[in-house]
Amino acid sequence: MQTKSPPRLAAEALAFFLDFDGTLVPFDKPDETVPLVDDGLRSLLTELRNRADGALAMVSGRSIEVIDSLFEPLRLAAAGEHGAEWRFTPHATREQLVPPPGLVTAHAACEQFANLTLGVRFERKALSMVLHFHRHPELREAAAKAAESGCLPGSGVRVMHARGMVEVKPVEASKGAAINRFMQAFPFAGRKPVFIGDDITDEDGFLAVNALDGISIKVGPGNSHARYRLPDEDAVRDWLEQLLD
Repeated sequence: MQTKSPPRLAAEALAFFLDFDGTLVPFDKPDETVPLVDDGLRSLLTELRNRADGALAMVSGRSIEVIDSLFEPLRLAAAGEHGAEWRFTPHATREQLVPPPGLVTAHAACEQFANLTLGVRFERKALSMVLHFHRHPELREAAAKAAESGCLPGSGVRVMHARGMVEVKPVEASKGAAINRFMQAFPFAGRKPVFIGDDITDEDGFLAVNALDGISIKVGPGNSHARYRLPDEDAVRDWLEQLLD
């Protein structure tokens, strides 16, 4: 899909769904570095949320717990682990998918591969897991093969490729499913959705937003289903700030 710069819109009519790494902050080996959430970003998201009557959520591969720690003291509505967990408002009870049985088998396969392969780090989350190989992109095929060996038929988990990593997550978890879930709940229902993301893991989110006649924005280069494009994280912040003018 050909993409162009997104239009200026009235924030009051929108529901914002924002990826984190590579969208609001630079993507920099997320298993090794802690991204900086500066006060300017906190202020921007707070004002956007206020203009949208609360309809702003982070939609990330990171867990909600980690998102909270990065944005502290700001607390946001969020979907974590690619939609495997969510809360519709900042102080709502966290909800999640039922953990699929295949997580145990996939864990064993992925952890064994990481232990035997120099340059790979295994990360286990509550409802998903990651093989990181950011400094060794040549390991992608082997990492994917190892992860797939643990995703048996009927296990309820599948492999997902991302920048510098391979992830195993519940089949039912996706950013598109998360956005659709939020769009049926207060305070998001009835608004035009905006989703901004940078990675292949964001593509089903773009498709979901397109189906709702919303604004899908790809950050950076690469083929995408997004209707619009911004070059980098600074451009994302500039565009969001323009919505407040």
